[in-house]
Amino acid sequence: MGLPSVLVVDDDPELRTLLVADLNRRGFAAHAVRDGAALDGVLAQGLPDILVLDWMLPEEDGPTILRRLRANPATAHLPVLMLTARADDFDRIAGLEMGADDYLTKPFLPRELEARLRAILRRTRGLGGGAAATPHGLAPTAWRIGPWRFDVARRCLVAVDGTIQPLTGSDFALLSLFVHHPGEVLHRDYLMRATRGRESDVFDRAIDVAVSRLRAKLGHDRDGMPLLRAVRGQGYVLSASVAAEDS
Repeated sequence: MGLPSVLVVDDDPELRTLLVADLNRRGFAAHAVRDGAALDGVLAQGLPDILVLDWMLPEEDGPTILRRLRANPATAHLPVLMLTARADDFDRIAGLEMGADDYLTKPFLPRELEARLRAILRRTRGLGGGAAATPHGLAPTAWRIGPWRFDVARRCLVAVDGTIQPLTGSDFALLSLFVHHPGEVLHRDYLMRATRGRESDVFDRAIDVAVSRLRAKLGHDRDGMPLLRAVRGQGYVLSASVAAEDS
């Protein structure tokens, strides 16, 4: 496996140069473009392993670009870290709700950017803890979750009628955890450590926003109960029936 590829989208030429040089020095294969139009040209040639997207961009801003990426099946799963100069919690939560896998507020330390990128890559390339095996000893390629089929290889949910619900990297990481612990309440601190590689604090709503987004995609059972439920003061539980499919 080669170096993880990172594509930076930022309209500040000095910052682009600094980020590319630093990320390359830290073991990434980094490139940068200035805006959404240039980004589209690069993505047409192939997807990077992860995208670093600035919030404030000329003409088409970061949130608009992110919505486009998530609406396109070809890029819906592309991991995205948002850079923002906005310290307001509302803006950070808005970015997560639109499908960002994580966010980082400017100014930031280069090693913090590296840590966030590697944490996202770990969870989008596989959680590293080893998937539970089927009775034949092989990791399942799909799971039945209530009315859904969770296709691990394609990283999506497939409905009974064949409708595909794309999963972001954050969605995939969370669902991969929940299917191994059906009916078990998973504390938000555990989810934060397992999927984001850092401790949570009482003011950090990143994991709650991510779970809420996944819960909306999973929907409800026939009785109108959410398949993924919040347990007040404890965490979240996947209450749907779960069964692994053989590889």
